[in-house]
Amino acid sequence: MSTSAPLSIAEQMRVLQSKADVATWALEHLCLPSEWRDTNEPGNTERCQDAVNRLFTLTRADIESSLAAQGINPEDLPPIRTETGSRDGSYFIAEGKDWEFYYQERGHPWARAVFDDLTEARKLLLNDFIPIWLEHLRVPCRTKTGKIITEL
Repeated sequence: MSTSAPLSIAEQMRVLQSKADVATWALEHLCLPSEWRDTNEPGNTERCQDAVNRLFTLTRADIESSLAAQGINPEDLPPIRTETGSRDGSYFIAEGKDWEFYYQERGHPWARAVFDDLTEARKLLLNDFIPIWLEHLRVPCRTKTGKIITEL
């Protein structure tokens, strides 16, 4: 299908939840050269962003309501793990009245944030789900120490 019309919100969410690279997907959908995905080449970052912007018009509220309609909390999105483990990846662990979100590699956390407010923690989890090409949808969130972040 080759169209420059924006996708429906449901279609946009299907792409996001598939974890496909949205720039690659947009280039393919618009029948644009796959070589443009090489953002090391001059002009290609802008070309990719333009392709994404032509198709992806959803808002953060659209993402939140779509996930809610599916009964999915941000912590339920893959690849987040909600129990401690030794595997590489993203972890969101409840610890008493706090929640810790961290990336782990080779059995050791290397980036982390602790929250005392689940709503603020979920903002960061959703930010992590949103691809870099849609980073304008990421919002600030407050950690337990009061630090304002949009990513780990």
